[in-house]
Amino acid sequence: MKQLQLISFLVLLLTNCLPLLAQKNNSISKYEVKDNTGKTITILSDTKGTLDEKSYDNLISQLNEISSSKIDKSKNIIINYIDDNPRINNKNYQVPWDIFNRNLSSKSNKTKQCSHFWVINKKVTNLYYYHGNKINWLKDQNSIIKKIFFNYESLNGGFVIIKPNKEYYLKNGEYSKKELLSVYKDF
Repeated sequence: MKQLQLISFLVLLLTNCLPLLAQKNNSISKYEVKDNTGKTITILSDTKGTLDEKSYDNLISQLNEISSSKIDKSKNIIINYIDDNPRINNKNYQVPWDIFNRNLSSKSNKTKQCSHFWVINKKVTNLYYYHGNKINWLKDQNSIIKKIFFNYESLNGGFVIIKPNKEYYLKNGEYSKKELLSVYKDF
């Protein structure tokens, strides 16, 4: 009798929870944003693609300029991008985001050879909030990176991984260090 009750309970639980899980998984991978005309559109948080030659060259040129270094085109590139200026009351507050804990660059370099950049929208003024005392943020002076990858407001940025063959993996919106490293390893 107890087994029958337990089985009935589990069936009831699963039939009621599975639609919620599916809904949650669908909502994680999509954002509703406004395009430049003000129309609401749905975009995927995770996309893959290939850069055309001109966009790739513009990106490399921008990274060379803002980092004051020569980018090795034979290495993968990781860009952590922040787009939003935080609205906070406490000026001494730093976001407790795990991406800033320990050294992400050394972990990604152990996985595969890469060039890693922390890039921020040129309009962002509160770098301390984004651990500006620990991270060398590079300003996207000409908004090249924003124009190529991060076209939408209010998503806080994201990350992009670019291979030497110009294929890329783009994550719009918030993410964890574990997610970035997992995607980097698999991509």
